[in-house]
Formats: sequence, structure tokens, C-alpha cells
Amino acid sequence: MKKKIIAIAAVLGIAAAAIFICRRIEPKQDEPPLVLNEYQREAYLNIRGWEIEEISCQTVRIPEEFEGIYREYADIQSKDGFKLENYKGKEVLRCLYRVLNYGGDSEVTAELLLYNDELISAALIENKQDGFIKPLNSLFKDS
Repeated sequence: MKKKIIAIAAVLGIAAAAIFICRRIEPKQDEPPLVLNEYQREAYLNIRGWEIEEISCQTVRIPEEFEGIYREYADIQSKDGFKLENYKGKEVLRCLYRVLNYGGDSEVTAELLLYNDELISAALIENKQDGFIKPLNSLFKDS
């Protein structure tokens, strides 16, 4: 009987530890937004291992409705924790950087979208027909 009680207590202890660990691993829903100035944007990309060269930063408007490639892009960003739906119709700063050390034959661009200097999207984009769009933060977490 004592062995059975000890076994049950051990299983409950392991289950409690697993629940505790899983709760700590879950992404925080209320994390403060990441605010980046011009120099911090470059550092953000450098910290993730990318050697970059700025191409341009310009104001663009997020579409009111997401269709086609923009729907796909918004879905990819959503999986990375960015909610572009919150910025429909708003003007944002779009900063593009040539990634110098990606490798391969295609040119790859890092794209950051910012609203009032708050990072709302980050992606690597392969500049060719049927090229990839990869969420930048997930790439960093997986490495």
C-alpha cells in the first residue's frame, strides 16, 4: 500500500512540475511592444545574426482588407506574435535591408514594419518569383 501511495505522489509531483514548466514556457500575452529607433532596428537584425545594408525606409499604408499575398503575409506574422489586423488602414514605416550573409543564389531582404516606432512585423523575404516569406522572430528562436 505504501508503494502505491508513493507512486501516486510521484506521478502527481511530475504532473505538477510539467504544468509549472509549460506555463513558464508559454509566450506572454501582455509583453510590452518593442520600440526601435533607426540604430536599434539595425541592431535588432544584427543580434539575429544578419549582416545588413539599408535599402530604404518609407511610409506605406496597411491595406483595409487582406487578400492574396498580404493575407498570407499577415497569417505568417500572426504565428510570430504580430497582429497586423490591428493596423489595417494605418500608415506605417516600412524599412528594407539587404541581407548580405543569407547564402544561396537569391537576394534576401529583411523587412521591418513599425507603427510609431513600435515593431509590428519582421520578416525575411526572398526576392524572386515564388520566393519565401519567413517570420524573423521564429527563425531566431529556432536557431
